[in-house]
Amino acid sequence: MTTTQNKHPSLENLVESGELDLAILHPGGMDITHELARLCRIEKGASVLDVASGTGESACYLAEHTGARVVGIDISGRLIEKARRKAEQRKLQIEFRQADAHRLPFVDAAFDCAVSECSVCLMDKEKVLAEMTRVLKPGGYVGIHDVCWQPDTPDRIKGRLAEIEGESPETLEGWKTLFVKAGLTDVITVDRSPLISTWIKETRKELGLMGQLKLFLKIFRKWGLRGVKDILESEWIFEGEYMGYGIIAGRKPPGE
Repeated sequence: MTTTQNKHPSLENLVESGELDLAILHPGGMDITHELARLCRIEKGASVLDVASGTGESACYLAEHTGARVVGIDISGRLIEKARRKAEQRKLQIEFRQADAHRLPFVDAAFDCAVSECSVCLMDKEKVLAEMTRVLKPGGYVGIHDVCWQPDTPDRIKGRLAEIEGESPETLEGWKTLFVKAGLTDVITVDRSPLISTWIKETRKELGLMGQLKLFLKIFRKWGLRGVKDILESEWIFEGEYMGYGIIAGRKPPGE
């Protein structure tokens, strides 16, 4: 995940500020990371860019389980430092850099694969996908997993999530369209919508009842009743009938 602000109440800002201190910041845990790696054909020796690498958990997983050479970038200096410490503790050679996903600090065709987990919906989607494609070698893969709207989602629900979280998901078909627009071919989509409710339940279990109460007390102290209301409304939207989740992967044409 990646953010730039911490001035309004949102689940994203709770992560950025460290108030919601979770190692894995996306639905599906390492299982969906493994599935993404398989779809993107990440193998030993491959150069992989992890965009919005967060705490570094997935970057470490890819390095440990695929043998890939991983570079992680995130706009949050706090999360970059956390990721570096994690890699050092696991004795992994991973480069983590603070950088903006909209302007990746890499030359064209630098990586075999570029991935991003549950983050592109928070950014300028077209610009980030274009950048991920730019730094990709011909024949390489761009892969993400992210939240998706169901096709019948009312505009008021979409608008409210954008107000609270700054997120602008696409439908699964909409994500595919953006991948094609970025110049990617052979685009694959996989619906993993049930992961949302499972992730929320697991997060609550990890926090425990006391952890949840302490978190809401922090929210109240930081943002008041408005903050508590917004966080609860955000949770309601994520748990509702209109929110889905999916994996999207596409290939840069070999001739480019």
